[in-house]
Amino acid sequence: MSTHLGASRLTLCLIITLCSMLVLGSAQAKKPSLIQPTVIPTSKVNKALFVGNSFSFYNNGVHNQLGSLLRASGEWKVGNNRLRLSTLSGGHIYEHLDSLDFLLAKPQGTWQAVILQGHSNEPINPKKQRRFTNTIKQAVKRIQYKNLQPILLMTWGYKGNADMGIALANAYTSLANELDVLVVPVGVAFWVAEQQLPQIDLFVPDVLGLKNKTSDKPQLTYRKDRKHPSNAGTYLMACVLYSTLYQQTPEGNIFTAGLDPAIALKLQKLSWLVTSGFYKQNKE
Repeated sequence: MSTHLGASRLTLCLIITLCSMLVLGSAQAKKPSLIQPTVIPTSKVNKALFVGNSFSFYNNGVHNQLGSLLRASGEWKVGNNRLRLSTLSGGHIYEHLDSLDFLLAKPQGTWQAVILQGHSNEPINPKKQRRFTNTIKQAVKRIQYKNLQPILLMTWGYKGNADMGIALANAYTSLANELDVLVVPVGVAFWVAEQQLPQIDLFVPDVLGLKNKTSDKPQLTYRKDRKHPSNAGTYLMACVLYSTLYQQTPEGNIFTAGLDPAIALKLQKLSWLVTSGFYKQNKE
């Protein structure tokens, strides 16, 4: 474990330094301990089933944004590519097991991989950790039984909560290493983006209710924690998936999901730097 942490410090330091130089021109940032993944992406995933919740379905679905990146790069081929999303609002992984069995019963060739994304705090909440781990193990076994590739999609910490982001990153990576499966470092990208691109808001607030209900001008109140992705957040997520599943940079892709092209370019660059840095130590 100490070897992994030592190597990971170098990896994240490289990520932050590169992002600082190429994105903002600053070389200063916090340096947390990040566990190194033991599995790296080696082949393209053209047919994937995403299993998750609102983190994945916001902003027309991350699968659609990923598909649009592929179409805009000329890589999408009818019959060769398929991306679908199965989600449950607020869903935990254990709630997907029955529907997963149904989806895995599709004809051979429907999928190449199944990408699993848990509830926002499921891997690190003491009351949920064990169930999350056991359910992921069950899901991975069922996916592998069908000769498909299981992939874990690392989620992110709530806005401004760097410690939560690193805890989630390490929880997902540790479990992926234990199961010898790939993990996609979306959470790391969110952490780095919050540090290096603070002008880009990756989150949207959730409405809690009303105040001044009886007045002529009632006002909305919002939940304290901001966790759901803005359009920029979903776009960053899609770019990290593109970088991981296709092992190439999305930089210069003309699909911007309606974002200002300059903002989209920064997220494209950051996604590739984070992804290549995250897997770098294992490639050497």
